[in-house]
Amino acid sequence: MSGSSSTCYSTDTTLSDTPACLKQTRHVLTLLAETERSIHRNPDAAATYLHQAIAALAAEDPREPLQRKARGGLARWQVTRIDDFIKQHIDQSIRTTDLASLLGLSTSHFSHVFKQATGMTPLMYVAARRVEAAGQYMLCSASHLSEIALRHGFYDQSHFCRVFRRETGLSPQTWRRLHAVPPSRGDQDAKRGR
Repeated sequence: MSGSSSTCYSTDTTLSDTPACLKQTRHVLTLLAETERSIHRNPDAAATYLHQAIAALAAEDPREPLQRKARGGLARWQVTRIDDFIKQHIDQSIRTTDLASLLGLSTSHFSHVFKQATGMTPLMYVAARRVEAAGQYMLCSASHLSEIALRHGFYDQSHFCRVFRRETGLSPQTWRRLHAVPPSRGDQDAKRGR
């Protein structure tokens, strides 16, 4: 990429030091590490991670969300309030009208300023938060996917799998296998009765 590029990977040090660039860099490095880890075990998952890394590198100007916020949108406290509401009601239906009324805004105005602030529609944002919460839950639970789906506000397991794949590029089962923490040596010894 050339020095005139507007991405984090340019030679412009003022841009490459921004928090958005650091976050993007960490994200790409994580994707590449996951690619390396799964290349021999699961080539499909490795290809998905690699495609996501390429997409992240090919993204438009990473400063864009910050610029959008400067032109308007929601204040940080408003987005935090929305996040808290979503966490508290993750297992329930959350509509755009619910979120708009939480901030005392009309639905259309809220939708407009929310997209300015986050780069996503409110319902896309809620779906992303649901998938994130479900992923965290899967790391510490052996619950069946249908139970996880209902616990995190999805209609059923099929709906959960569709949205999860759209958000992560992987099925929940594949994601769970890739991110499962192997039992520690002490856990293995305890199971064997040592």
